[in-house]
Amino acid sequence: MQDRWNAFMPYPDADVGHAPAGLLSGHRLAVKDLFDVAGYATAAGNAAVLAASGIKTATAPLVQTLLDAGASFVGKTNTDELAYSLIGGNIHFGMPVNPRDPELIPGGSSSGSAVAVAAGLADLGLGTDTSGSIRLPAAINGLVGWRPTLGSLDNGALRPLAPSFDVPGFMTSSLEPMAAVMSAVGVPATNDRPISIFIPEDILETIDGVIADEMIASLRSSALPIRRINSIASFSLADLAVAFTTILQKEAWESNKTLFEQSPDAIAPDIAARLRAGSRLDDGEVREAYRIRTLFYGEIDRLLCRNAVVALPTLAMRPPTRDADPESFAAFRTACIKLLCLSGLSGCPQLAVPIASRAGSVSLSLLAARSADRTLVNLASLLSTCVKEQMPF
Repeated sequence: MQDRWNAFMPYPDADVGHAPAGLLSGHRLAVKDLFDVAGYATAAGNAAVLAASGIKTATAPLVQTLLDAGASFVGKTNTDELAYSLIGGNIHFGMPVNPRDPELIPGGSSSGSAVAVAAGLADLGLGTDTSGSIRLPAAINGLVGWRPTLGSLDNGALRPLAPSFDVPGFMTSSLEPMAAVMSAVGVPATNDRPISIFIPEDILETIDGVIADEMIASLRSSALPIRRINSIASFSLADLAVAFTTILQKEAWESNKTLFEQSPDAIAPDIAARLRAGSRLDDGEVREAYRIRTLFYGEIDRLLCRNAVVALPTLAMRPPTRDADPESFAAFRTACIKLLCLSGLSGCPQLAVPIASRAGSVSLSLLAARSADRTLVNLASLLSTCVKEQMPF
């Protein structure tokens, strides 16, 4: 396969079999290089991890499930180092190229899986999402991105970053293969649709007014009741982002402490700085962050308990160019975390889908109660059917 997008890791090919028939027959599968695949190493975007990996003799259970459903493996994909970024860069293996706009970042950390699907090199991009690593690159590359309900998919033989947030998930070019993936991994089919859509005013205020208006117009096409609410919770978006980041940094340090202490020079300076920050957190800060998460968890339950869905933009601002300075990357990451952290803190599923806009293609996200993953696809399908002038999902 010719990979001019740098989507895939340059591993020698190994035979990875798959079932001759199944729900995913004819679908090509790209796997983020955090999952073990028999016959391949697992580098997690780090040269020291690669050197210590060895060739794996067993395949991650989730990957095997997809192979058993008929998906054909086409390669392991690039990732931000240790999956600890949202930009898509990697000092060891390079930054994949965004097929939709080569001047922009591809987004991360599931950068290679997103680029593989966007470039037509794969039909299913398996990735992980801790702080937005599926939803953000899906949005930037014009894809459908699914962060499942926390704990609903098998994460065996998957290198962790922050275990209480880490979720395997998928990116596809449209809703049809996403629905097939859901069936293959055991998410039951249902005709459930939300009885109402909540739009938080505090989130709308953070984005461009034209995009907000077009997002609402798209939602109104569903003919479902739309309710404007002041906010998604009693906490501000900034406070939720701080709580999320605190827990993320704490758990990321614990996951990578051994690597950091054994090979500190083998980690990129920006990633190493985030790990150090996690090692220096005060116990009181961490307890407060977990307290906020627990309270937010309950508030989301009460908000979504009657089959409602929250609609919000996937991204808080336009992605930076791939040659932007570190300050621009940091500003983008900080702005987007305020929206992306909501699913992580609550454990709720989120689906990012592209919609047409006068500002270009933008990404709408739908957030539902835990285990209501299919409701999100059903609503997105309804929107796709109702709005003929929008880009097909």
